[in-house]
Amino acid sequence: MTVKEVFELRKQGKIEEAYEVIRPMYAVHQGKYTTLCMFWTASDILKKRIKEQRTDEAVKIFKALLRILPNIEDKDGRSLSSILYAAVTLAKEVKVASKREQNQVRLDSAEREQARPKVKAFSMLDFLSQIEVGRLSDDDWKSVTAPAVGSTPSHPVPSVAQQLLTCAFHEIQDEPTVERALAVMPLLQEAMRRSPRNKNNQRYMAVVYTIMGERDKAVAIYRQLLQRHHDSWLYAELADLTDDPGRKAALLCRAIQNQRQEQFRSGYRLALARLLMERDKPRAAYELQKCIATRKAQGYGDGLTRDIRPMLQQLQGVTPATDAEQQDFYRRMAEKFGE
Repeated sequence: MTVKEVFELRKQGKIEEAYEVIRPMYAVHQGKYTTLCMFWTASDILKKRIKEQRTDEAVKIFKALLRILPNIEDKDGRSLSSILYAAVTLAKEVKVASKREQNQVRLDSAEREQARPKVKAFSMLDFLSQIEVGRLSDDDWKSVTAPAVGSTPSHPVPSVAQQLLTCAFHEIQDEPTVERALAVMPLLQEAMRRSPRNKNNQRYMAVVYTIMGERDKAVAIYRQLLQRHHDSWLYAELADLTDDPGRKAALLCRAIQNQRQEQFRSGYRLALARLLMERDKPRAAYELQKCIATRKAQGYGDGLTRDIRPMLQQLQGVTPATDAEQQDFYRRMAEKFGE
């Protein structure tokens, strides 16, 4: 069978057949068109394996595509763009697969830490170290509008370059090291050059400053962002950089108020409970009980963790504040500290 016939199979939607035919052909001959056919056929299979949740195989195919890419005449940048989109899709699928594994067995936080894989199947930061940011086209930096599907209206979708950056920062937040921060800097600097007022880009720069030990610069960015935006995570991240207990508590209160989904408030509530343990036990008990209730609703047994248990013991016999009392507390803290 010729390369042209393999392309025809692909055109007909017979991608599995095309893939099986091109592999032995490419193994013995890496000519211009054979290589091109191998790349696009393998790209088809990569998308299919991701949909099939065959993540391990998808990662292997992606790595093979990276080895093929330098041998392709990619004058229009289509091959690189395809790799960029594949990297984003794969990063998201690996994250979902990890959650699926965690949900199979509900573990205590300490046990989950021990059970976490030591080597990740795919790393966006490793991928970014293998590409030249300068090769990304203007189209790779353009956001698009996703069409309406059923009851879902059309909506803007960040550019593939911006999505790469977001995936990379998810990894950095899991393990915030200087080495990792430096790995993402070329892409972040280009993002800042193109969209200096973009909320996410500014927030990522603040994260990098924090990791680099330039705390004042990070704080300045968060305060500037909070003049225009009121996302819960902005308040929480500024709270992490704040030493004053009162101001820190006020920021955590605002984080709780500005997060509509209770499941995402738990981290803020736990941090606020720790802060109030020695200062206001009834209010600390309120936040802790909310955390426990949320974990129970999510299916985590009695809702207790290694962190929560000792705090609960210290609060034995303490009557939690009421909802009305706590809401009034949030309001007064925000007014007092101007957060």
